[in-house]
This record gives sequence, C-alpha cells and structure tokens, in this order.
Amino acid sequence: MSNLFSQETGPQPPREVRAPVEILSLLRTLMQARDALTISFTDRAQKFQSFIVNVDADKGTMWIDEMIPREGDRYASQGESFRIDAWHEGIHMRWSCPGASKVMLDDAPAYAFALPEELIYHQKRGAFRASVRRTADIAVEIAAPDRDRRFTSYLMDLSATGCKVRLEGDRSKSLKPGEEYSSSVLHLPDVGRVSVTVEVRHVVFREEANETHAGLMFKLQSAQAQRSIDRFVNYLQREARRLEKEDLF
Repeated sequence: MSNLFSQETGPQPPREVRAPVEILSLLRTLMQARDALTISFTDRAQKFQSFIVNVDADKGTMWIDEMIPREGDRYASQGESFRIDAWHEGIHMRWSCPGASKVMLDDAPAYAFALPEELIYHQKRGAFRASVRRTADIAVEIAAPDRDRRFTSYLMDLSATGCKVRLEGDRSKSLKPGEEYSSSVLHLPDVGRVSVTVEVRHVVFREEANETHAGLMFKLQSAQAQRSIDRFVNYLQREARRLEKEDLF
C-alpha cells in the first residue's frame, strides 16, 4: 500500500475502492495525519468537522471525534445518515455512513460506526507541492473586502494550484470550507505581492500548537500571478534537492 498516495502525472478520474485492506490503509493514513473530515448530513445544508480517532479492523469499526460545530453531535445522536469527505495530499476521499452510535472511547465522547464497504478515491491534484520552512515566515493575506474579512497567515507548502497555511489561534469557526477570498495576496520573497483569489478547502485547529491549518485552492489568478507562483515552486523544489544532497555528506 506504499503507493496509495503517490503523485502521478496529473489528476486522475475518481475510482471506487472496495478492497477492505486498501480502505483500512486509507483510513489509517487519515487518522495518523489528523486530516480533517467534513461531515454532511442528509438533507441538511450545514457542514461539520471531525477527525478519525480509532480504526479497528477486527471489529470492522471506526470512531470519530465529537463534531464542530457541536450541533452535529445532536444530528448524529439522532441516528441521521451522513457523508464524509476528506483530503490528503491532493487526494479527495468520500464515503457514506447510514448512522453512528455515541460511545465513550478512552474516557472521551466519540461516534462509532462500521467501516465503509466502498470509498471513492479521487486524485485531484497532479502538481508538485513544495514544503516551506517554518522559519521563512512567508505571509499570505486572506481577504474578502466585500465581506470585511481579512486574515494573516503563513505559508506551509505551495503548489501551482494551491497552498497550505497556518494562522495563530483557533480560526476554525471563522474560515469555512467553500468560502472564496477574492483579494488575497501571497508575499513571495524576491517576487513581491502576488494577487490571487483563493477558495478554502479544509480547516483544522491544532490545539497542541494553538494554531489553525487551512488548505487553499487558487482560483481566477492572472497569467502573471500563475507564472510567479510556478517560478517560486520551482525555486523551492531546487532548494529541497540541494538540501537533500548536502545531507548525504
């Protein structure tokens, strides 16, 4: 299963995963990475977030944490069906759940339900994603003047099609998946201000670090902005290769 998340030459069509061993591996990867789950209840517009906290192959069961906002817990406790969407390294996974049971897991509330028999796996990003050193402090302004909303964040990684950023404190209630910020700016070293429109794809609060991580997708950027982003990604890629070579000696 080592190649489940390998980047191929470009975006791939969705495929149905039915092999239990592959489903188990994918779910465990989401759990270990603490990737956020987006939960959508049938016939309800509001979306909720949670995390996988345990997966048990022998019992055929998985557990997720309490939901944010907490209203999702009420819907789950009522036995309502829902869909789960998750993203990991440019791969979108989704599956359906007919209902969950509230339980206590390691003295904490959680929701238990059967492992999915089918999971949709869709590699949506074929672009190389370059990591950015935390000490670089490359600022990303996330702004929507029409809604009088502005956040300062810092780049964690960057690709031709999107980026991951970190913000101080808990911003999980302020930044919502699906929102667009039309006046955002990347402050790239030796490049300057690069104006982009971004769409928030996922948001997760890291309590241990007191910071929020958000995945952003670029939308409607100019050709000049795209070239600037591509050049900076290439620079990061060259730097990563240079540092790898230095580590060999």
